Amino acid sequence: MSGLVSGAELVPGDVITLKMRGVKAAAQEIDGEYTVDEQGMIRLPLLETPRRAAGLSPVSFARSAEAAYREAGIYSNPAIEVVANKAVEAEGAVLSVGGQVRRNSQVPFRQGMTVLQAIDAAGGRTEFGGRNVMLIRGGKQYCLDFQRLSHKNIQVKAGDSLQVEQKPALFDRWKGSDAEVKALME
Repeated sequence: MSGLVSGAELVPGDVITLKMRGVKAAAQEIDGEYTVDEQGMIRLPLLETPRRAAGLSPVSFARSAEAAYREAGIYSNPAIEVVANKAVEAEGAVLSVGGQVRRNSQVPFRQGMTVLQAIDAAGGRTEFGGRNVMLIRGGKQYCLDFQRLSHKNIQVKAGDSLQVEQKPALFDRWKGSDAEVKALME
């Protein structure tokens, strides 16, 4: 269950929906969902530097983004609307993320969280992180291919474990099968 929140402060891991109003051509480039990264920043299209989002309300972040586009000379009078898609956390629920990530840890579970978001919450993959990511759920193990967007977007569940495997010395081949992963995508 997720709720739309307009006044609460943004925190790392939050996802916002951003819409540019009044500039039709910009809507295709700018409109979309963005995640507040571990440093509390959001990288917006056409801007060279990320914008601070953590600690700001969605409305404050929208004004900051408008100012950034004006200062960069990209849009003279942008009107940006931001809505935070705050995920409701299951009471005390976590998932374990380990292996070749920056911080092996228990990550607070959020409804709708994806494999990519869980790995990002653990600091992201290290330079030694391979393409194989093991998802352990309900006593079963599934091998995901981190190079496939559809696998990164698989939703995790409370109590899942993710292990990012180390790159092999020669060839980094996916060890899983499409049939096993298909059940996770339904």
